[in-house]
Amino acid sequence: MRSAPQRFIETWVDAVLGFLFCVVLPIPIYATAEPFAKEFGAAEITISVTALAYAIVWYCGRRLDAYPSARLRGNAGYMAPVAIVTYALIAAILLLLRLDYSRFQLFGSGLLALLWVTTVAQLRSRYLIRNYAVMPRSTIAAMPSLPTCRWLDFADVRREGLRVDAIVADLGAELEEGQIEALADAAIAGIPVLDRRHIVETLTGRTPLGGLTPNEFGALLPSRQYLVVRRVVELGLTLLALPLLLPVLLIVGLLVRLDSPGPVFFVQLRIGRRGRPFRMIKFRTMFHGAAGPSFTTSSDARITRVGHYLRRCRLDELPQLFNILRGEMSWVGPRPEAASLEKRYVRDIEYFALRGIVRPGVTGWAQINQGYAHDVDEMRAKLEYDLYYLKHCSLWLDMVIALRTFAVVFQGTGAR
Repeated sequence: MRSAPQRFIETWVDAVLGFLFCVVLPIPIYATAEPFAKEFGAAEITISVTALAYAIVWYCGRRLDAYPSARLRGNAGYMAPVAIVTYALIAAILLLLRLDYSRFQLFGSGLLALLWVTTVAQLRSRYLIRNYAVMPRSTIAAMPSLPTCRWLDFADVRREGLRVDAIVADLGAELEEGQIEALADAAIAGIPVLDRRHIVETLTGRTPLGGLTPNEFGALLPSRQYLVVRRVVELGLTLLALPLLLPVLLIVGLLVRLDSPGPVFFVQLRIGRRGRPFRMIKFRTMFHGAAGPSFTTSSDARITRVGHYLRRCRLDELPQLFNILRGEMSWVGPRPEAASLEKRYVRDIEYFALRGIVRPGVTGWAQINQGYAHDVDEMRAKLEYDLYYLKHCSLWLDMVIALRTFAVVFQGTGAR
């Protein structure tokens, strides 16, 4: 068997061509003399900081694009904030140091870098098709249907001498001795051999519940270093944003008060980390005293006029920043369930209690990929998303979730 040839838009080609397009190509437009010929002046400073900014944006683009379903309008929804913050921060540092540079070149390069990373991500997601040899043949029907993946029978690949990017094997099944030898030969030939569960998880962003064993529970535990760093970062960002958010909280609270009689806040008992109950705070979006189920239905008559808008824009979740400051929640994590519903889900859905390994979040991987969920089948799918987050949680994945949350809020999708 042979591995697939290197693609045009692979990592090192992407990086080099992007550098030429975003950093080198614009130099003749603004340079008045040959750069780096004499003293280290404005032109040389501009080229250096532009190269640094491009490297940061390109690296962030590759990291963010690595997560499944992480593309939004060709990745522009993610990379625009990253590019703006990167180039603005570098410009601010140059201003503080009082160094002369070309603003036209720096910010022009920022636009080119954003154009490059989003275009390459779009091309990769549409036209870069990966060929996978699957073993055994019966596994092909269970593989996800994706436009960028082609699932081929392992026997056909060997017989016809096709090139593949990897071999996907159901290692939990009973493989024949000849099949195991074929996998060993493929690994010796440099072809990656992947477990079926691993590739499904990587492509869909969900950890399948079928076949999950206690041996995998250890992989769900985040590192202590990550938890400490994340807590410090979220506390710092929350305290920095508090002066900006307090006026918004006051205005929204006034609107809730004027719209219908009753308290401004809605407090509900939720289940948090390690199964500990806590009182989660939200703006009240329903008529005070309205009876009904503990979950929200579509076109729920209990929701007030202002409540519809708050739910669509997720502004009703803002008071949870006080839960974050108290250490009961994080900005990102599995969404906490009401205490009455949590007991039923734990009883009916295997492994549901594992969501309590980390602090619950205002937003999460399941929320941006699935939206609102209530019945058992939806909650089982939600659990698969949450388990994926637990296995892969990092500051990079948290950044993906935060950026996609902004897009969901602006679009108003998935709200009830």
